[in-house]
Amino acid sequence: MRHKSQDIMKKIVKTIEYCWMNEGTSPSIKYIADDLNLSKSTVHAYLVEMSERGLIRYTPGDINTERTVMISDSNCTAPVCGAVKCGDPQLEEAEILEYVRLPSSIFGKGDMYILKAKGDSMVDAGIDEGDTVVVENIQFPEKNDIVVAMDDEGANTLKRYKGSNKKGQARLAYENEERYPGKELLLDSMRIQGIAKFVIKKL
Repeated sequence: MRHKSQDIMKKIVKTIEYCWMNEGTSPSIKYIADDLNLSKSTVHAYLVEMSERGLIRYTPGDINTERTVMISDSNCTAPVCGAVKCGDPQLEEAEILEYVRLPSSIFGKGDMYILKAKGDSMVDAGIDEGDTVVVENIQFPEKNDIVVAMDDEGANTLKRYKGSNKKGQARLAYENEERYPGKELLLDSMRIQGIAKFVIKKL
């Protein structure tokens, strides 16, 4: 195939940008082939030539256009993973609902994911029912960090980490003194799923 179709090249660029914008990741060759009803070998040949011409950036597992490179540099992609209980631990399966882009100038460049808050145990920390919580995927919190914590039974909760007591139990504090004065969860075994960094609210 010596002569490459300019129309197909334009469609490939659109498919690459659509995948990045809507799924937050680089498309696979199969993704492009299925979208354009082409063979994978044909798509690969186009990608190689388009890369040689400087029309795209192509390496195995990573396909970008000039536009998606700019978007990637100025944003981080975060999965939206449903809800986390602001109360007693609750069993929930992690389910990625969608991917969104967060401006790096505001949220930084960390490994982020997004949860919806449920319950009223963190209202004194400014986290209310239905708030969007941006969590950084860090497993080693400092004392007083607000964490997403999972116990050894797979139940998770959003709480203020208060360190450990003399028995070595992790202390997770409620932040609603009116309803839960001085209440803490004491966990013999705990895994930190991340540290809450930002809360996004409706005005």
